[in-house]
Amino acid sequence: MQSEVLTPYHSGDGKKMNKHMHNRIERTDRRTALDRRGKPADLCSTYMLTGGRRRLSRRRGDKRKHLIVDSYSSWLWVKLLSIYTLSLIDAYLTVFLIDLGVAEEINPVMAFYLGYGPRSFVVMKLLFTAVPLFLLCLSKDFSLTKITLRSSIMIYLSIVIYEISILLKHSPFSLF
Repeated sequence: MQSEVLTPYHSGDGKKMNKHMHNRIERTDRRTALDRRGKPADLCSTYMLTGGRRRLSRRRGDKRKHLIVDSYSSWLWVKLLSIYTLSLIDAYLTVFLIDLGVAEEINPVMAFYLGYGPRSFVVMKLLFTAVPLFLLCLSKDFSLTKITLRSSIMIYLSIVIYEISILLKHSPFSLF
C-alpha cells in the first residue's frame, strides 16, 4: 500500500483542500494562550449606568452561564422604577390607613419598624425593596428575573389599588 504524502493543501483525513480553506484554518490557529475573558465582569462596573457595547450574550453556550452584561435597557429601568415607586406609594398608603385606624400591618418585620415611627417604616420598606431590585438588575437576563419583575409589578399594583379602595371607602368624600 502506498503512503500518501500530505501537502499543505491536504487535511489530516486525506481530503484535498483548496487554498482558501487552508488559509482559513491556518488563521484560526494563531490564537494566544492568554484569554482576555479569563475573569467575569465586575458586579459594579462603570458601565452599569452609562452603558456599554454589549446588549446580549453572543454565544449559545453563554446563555447557560451566569453572565452579567454591561448594558441595561430602558425597559428594565422602567420596570425597576415602577416597582420602587409602587413600593413607595404602598408604604405611604399603609401609614395613612393605619393612622386612620382602618388597617393594620400584618407583616411582622414591617410592624416592628412601624413601632419606631412612620419614617423608619418607610425607610426600611424602601431599603427592603431597593436591595432585591439591585440584584434583579444584575441578573436581568435570567428567565426567573423577568418573571419576577413582571409579577412584582402586578402584585404591587394590586396592593396599591386595594389600599386606594379602602381609602375611598373610609374617606368623607366616599363614592361607595
